[in-house]
Amino acid sequence: MTYQILVAALLPIVILLIYIYYKDKRSSEPISQIIKAFLYGVLSVFVSLCISTPFKAIGLYTSEPTTISEAISISFYGAAIPEEAAKLFMLWLLLKKSRHFDEWFDGIVYAVFVSLGFAGLENIMYLFDNSDSFISVGVLRGLMSVPMHFAFGVLMGYFYSLAKFGNKFKMLNYILAFVAPVVAHGIYDSLVFTAGVLNDIWGTLLFIGTIAFCIYLWKVCRRKIEEHKSKDTDEPITATENSEPACAYTPQPLDCSTTPLPQELDSLFEDLSKNVHEVWAQGRIAEGWSYGPQRDDVNKKHPCLVPYEQLPEEEKGYDRRTAEGTLKFIIKKGYRIIKDEEQAN
Repeated sequence: MTYQILVAALLPIVILLIYIYYKDKRSSEPISQIIKAFLYGVLSVFVSLCISTPFKAIGLYTSEPTTISEAISISFYGAAIPEEAAKLFMLWLLLKKSRHFDEWFDGIVYAVFVSLGFAGLENIMYLFDNSDSFISVGVLRGLMSVPMHFAFGVLMGYFYSLAKFGNKFKMLNYILAFVAPVVAHGIYDSLVFTAGVLNDIWGTLLFIGTIAFCIYLWKVCRRKIEEHKSKDTDEPITATENSEPACAYTPQPLDCSTTPLPQELDSLFEDLSKNVHEVWAQGRIAEGWSYGPQRDDVNKKHPCLVPYEQLPEEEKGYDRRTAEGTLKFIIKKGYRIIKDEEQAN
């Protein structure tokens, strides 16, 4: 039973995570980073409780609404505001010093992973609380609640990227990164909770309205996704949602995943990793960038403009993957690397 509940709770989460990850075809984020984003989302559940519990203690909402006003209160004070605030805080912690956040679409990817991390734990808790009817509850939440958390993440990431990379209204976009998902979340929950306190006819009509709102919000988010993707690829934003990009180019790198690295190349591997960082840093400095504790594209500050040895292991991993891919490509193509001892000395 436990296994079945976990599958029912996590299957829609996994489907949507795969969907957004493979939408990022141009430059997929490191697996370690997106796993970290998901785990940050799980932790945001507990951050949210630290916000919603005081709200309830001072009487801003009740856990069992019986009127429309109480339904709206729990929707915003019990769910939308604390949950989206917690997600945004964890997203900020994740991205504040990350050099992987370097494209418009990245904000959406990371925000969705954080949001679905939250939804994953929440879904597990709901289904275990309704273990006698977990299938029906799981299907309903999988078709509505989980996609809505996905949508809230898209809205948050969309405005977060606008604030990061845009040249205008930065503070406004940071505010909208919180307000937009709160409003969408609050409206969705208000419709759901209000349907629960009305009689059968009005409740049914409101449930139909909830489905219409979900479809509308999903379409809005698809447009937001395509808009940021087009900015990364310099493709024009098309008028229709389902239009294909003008360029049909599909990268086809040589598959070197099974190519082994000889042990004698271990020292070269680390030296090459360091040189990858040196080349990147030299290019940034030539463009006018300098060190800063947080990345700031406007003032050209970057936390990774330090010697390779001072980089966090996570950042070194980025350079090591580049070095490893280079060495494996050379070996895969049939070349041998031989050290010239005289030149090395």
